[in-house]
Amino acid sequence: MTIPEGSRRRYASPVREAGARRTRAHVVATAGTLFAARGYAGTSMRQIAAEAGVSLETVTQTGRKPQLLLAAFRDGFAGDPDAMDLDALAGPAGPADLPAVVSRVAVGVRGSLPIWRAFTTAAAADAEVAAVRAELAVLRRAEISGRLVAAGLAGGGAIGRLADAIGLIMSHEAYDHLTAVCGWAHDEYVAWAVRAVQAQLTLDWEWGR
Repeated sequence: MTIPEGSRRRYASPVREAGARRTRAHVVATAGTLFAARGYAGTSMRQIAAEAGVSLETVTQTGRKPQLLLAAFRDGFAGDPDAMDLDALAGPAGPADLPAVVSRVAVGVRGSLPIWRAFTTAAAADAEVAAVRAELAVLRRAEISGRLVAAGLAGGGAIGRLADAIGLIMSHEAYDHLTAVCGWAHDEYVAWAVRAVQAQLTLDWEWGR
């Protein structure tokens, strides 16, 4: 007897799904290591497959090269290649201890800095990567604004400018400049960032409307 297409039962295998997640995480982590060491242009999908010990098909099923770069960045930043926002790293939006949140975000910035450098270099030469990077910037601005409102720290029409300032303070570029170029220790950056963010919260940002 033929079973109608819509009536066929689909069986899910938790073991198979768990194995697929582990394989994907391994591929993403391997890609991140190669991107950080060789750069985006210097890393091919075949190299990722060889280094990860999987087939090229497995790598392409995990995602296209720009998608792997983004997943590797998210993995380095939040410890999750599928992380879509700061919640995985800093906790849910809402009233929070500012120094603790800044410290956790700084750890994520430090962990993903090599990937971000590759991301920035790739964006200058690859339009698709540039589009992904631009989208990340828009999402980050909206997320910081939302978290400020949820925490009761800011509101009004100029909140976008405040979010921009805080985003700059907590950016990979600021961290890279102060730690790699100026020689600051990680803890010194965190202490400065906490004070800098607190200072921004005291300013009148209505001029930016």
